[in-house]
Amino acid sequence: MPYLPNQISAPERTYLSIGPSTIPNAGIGLFTHIKIYKDEIISIYKGKVISQEKAKKLADDGKDKYFITTADGNILDSYSTECFAKYANDASILKNSNFKNNSKIAMEDGDIICLIATRNIKPGDEIFCGYGRAYWKKHGVGI
Repeated sequence: MPYLPNQISAPERTYLSIGPSTIPNAGIGLFTHIKIYKDEIISIYKGKVISQEKAKKLADDGKDKYFITTADGNILDSYSTECFAKYANDASILKNSNFKNNSKIAMEDGDIICLIATRNIKPGDEIFCGYGRAYWKKHGVGI
């Protein structure tokens, strides 16, 4: 994979880790061990591109937790792939909370899906990003 502008020039495993989320009942969360600056690429989504038919079958089986729809309509499935980005939880569903999203999902270099900081993030902080209304509607949660 090519190096992208604003990408942290170190392997993700050296500055990111997963652990229990600080959001109650959210499962696993993504954490940084270094200061991350606004607009830096935190992590790159990795996964397998699957067909709409395969995505529907997996969704029917409740295995659509790590799907991302690409710009061309394909589905990137990170479920069985080692990928830090998939562990960023969405804090936007928590009304009146101290938890706030600090990153976003964006496309870089045409087809690379990244997690990008929307503000400076301190070492030890959990990384949060919005999943979008369609995700939560699909999973029966109104935001």
